[in-house]
Amino acid sequence: MIIKYNADIDNSAIQANLKRLTNQTYKLLPNREENVDWEKPLGTIIEEFAGMDSLLINEHETLFSLLCKLEGLFTLTGPDDFMMFRRTIFECLGLIDNLKKAIMPLKEV
Repeated sequence: MIIKYNADIDNSAIQANLKRLTNQTYKLLPNREENVDWEKPLGTIIEEFAGMDSLLINEHETLFSLLCKLEGLFTLTGPDDFMMFRRTIFECLGLIDNLKKAIMPLKEV
């Protein structure tokens, strides 16, 4: 796939990165449940997707929605917010899956 700077990045490299970010995003759930730091890993995930947004110039709509939801997780810190936190994580995972489908040929997803 050709990205910003006219760099030709192999789709499998992008897919591997999205898989890693999927796993890191999912891991936020048990971290929050077990009172393990989830905010610092969330910040790193946001940073990576923000960087991806500047590189993958054709996927801004999905990446913007994803970044909004991830940023919103920082506001869901109360004990009564966990179900909304969980739902938002799964919405983010769905958006990441949409990115995979948009970027990769169907046979690679």
